[in-house]
Formats: sequence, C-alpha cells, structure tokens
Amino acid sequence: MKTHTLKNLIKNDSASMTQEKMEQLVSKDINTTILEEEKGYVLFTYLGVKMALLSDEEHNRMRIISPITKYSNLAPNIKDSLMNSNFHLALDARYAVTEDTLYSCFIHPLSSLTVEDLNSALKQVCNLASSFGKTYSSGQLEFTNKR
Repeated sequence: MKTHTLKNLIKNDSASMTQEKMEQLVSKDINTTILEEEKGYVLFTYLGVKMALLSDEEHNRMRIISPITKYSNLAPNIKDSLMNSNFHLALDARYAVTEDTLYSCFIHPLSSLTVEDLNSALKQVCNLASSFGKTYSSGQLEFTNKR
C-alpha cells in the first residue's frame, strides 16, 4: 500500500524522485558548477564547496557528501565537537567518517526525496563543511541543551 504525506497530497505531486531527475536538478542549480558527471555520480562545487552526489536506484538510496579533512589528524576535543554537532546543530546533514576522511553528508531514500529536501540538503552539507572548526552547524536549525 502506497503511503502519502500531507505535503504530497496538497501539492498533488506523488511522483517519486528518480536518479535522473535529481541529477538534473543539481546540474541546473545556479549555485553549482559540475566538475564530473556520470549516471549515479556527479562531482560538483556548490557555493565553492566541493561535493559529490551519489545515488543507487536499485537500493533506493542517495547521498550528498563533501570531504573536509583527514580524521586521524583531529584532536579529541574536535571529535567531541563533531559528535555534539550531530546531536544539536547538524539537522539532516551529519558529520561522518570513512577511510580516515571526515565528510559532511546527507543520506536519504531516493524515491521519497522531494525537491525541497534536495535543496535543503545541498545547503546543509555546504554549511556543515564550511562551518567545520567554527560553529559546526548546518545553519538550518539549532537544538540546544540550554534550559
């Protein structure tokens, strides 16, 4: 049974996001410069921040990533700041590590991704990468532990 969100019902837009549609949206965004492109992979800059869009229709997944720095070179207090950010400041984008590289990333099911989600993801990944070492924020929303 197909489920519908209120947003989709109001917009009468139940069409699933596809790899091709998502890649076209990123390619046509005024803030992006495409560096390399093939099906399932787009390397680009967004507002000057290097990013990659990776997608897999078979597994219904997509991700936007931005490499930041070598993880093993980070001091323990910086690693603590990353974890704190993932809880309070990062919203949908997160800091993540693989193969000793720290990334800003956004991971989502492909078919339920909306154009608004994609635009927000680009901004958040960019902000999270740009704010590394400063505010560690995606810039969209802040949950704090202040009472």
